[in-house]
Amino acid sequence: MSESGPGAYGALDSQGQPAAGLWAEGLQPRVLVAEDNLANLFLLNSQLQRLGCEVAGVSNGLEALNQWRLQQFDCLLTDLGMPQLDGFCLVRQLRSDGDMRPVIGISADPGEKEWQRAQEAGFNILLAKPVTLPVLHTTLLRFSLAVSMQRLPVYVNDSLSALFDGDAVLMKKFVCKLLDSNRHDLAEAFSLYDRQQWMDLAQVLHKIKGAARLIDAQQVARDCEQMEKACKLGHAEQVGILLEDLRHRLQTLEQQLQAMP
Repeated sequence: MSESGPGAYGALDSQGQPAAGLWAEGLQPRVLVAEDNLANLFLLNSQLQRLGCEVAGVSNGLEALNQWRLQQFDCLLTDLGMPQLDGFCLVRQLRSDGDMRPVIGISADPGEKEWQRAQEAGFNILLAKPVTLPVLHTTLLRFSLAVSMQRLPVYVNDSLSALFDGDAVLMKKFVCKLLDSNRHDLAEAFSLYDRQQWMDLAQVLHKIKGAARLIDAQQVARDCEQMEKACKLGHAEQVGILLEDLRHRLQTLEQQLQAMP
């Protein structure tokens, strides 16, 4: 399947809003863009908005640093050469502050030396301009999803307790069955992914999502919903990224449920 077929990405509705539904509810990335070329800044802002992201744009590194410290962003998308504070210095400052949120660098012609400098400064990835919508979407899934997930609870204890009116014995029995089911379903999901059976995979994800919603396990549920969207696109790389993230979400959920008193 082509990554960039007509209408596959960034379709707009009659009000000019993203119509493709590329993000599960609550997972839309909040992105700060730093680019001193106003045409490039306009392009990146437009692309991100078309992908359904929440975007703020600035035209120099110093302004980017101030905005980043003032607001809650999930990801920084920055040019390398900017006035007042270039991209390398900007990212080094963020890392020295202990801020490990993802940073995506963009460059007109990234060579080996530039990529090495970017790695040393603390960039997560360096992309060549112009960046296509599919590449931008996939990169955000890889690097910003984990940050977006932190806005959601792993699970809501009150939801679990309410199912059994606080009966601890029944709750523990239920948790054992839920975790066994999750392990089985996750193994099946990876098998279907290896065979690229997207429709069958989407059905298994729907099953995991339904079980997660019983206890309001929002991270797992939203991960499944996000992956169902990727399955509809038939984008193997995105599904693979999300499946690994789901493995992590299920492991975290299992650890917290097993630690339940």
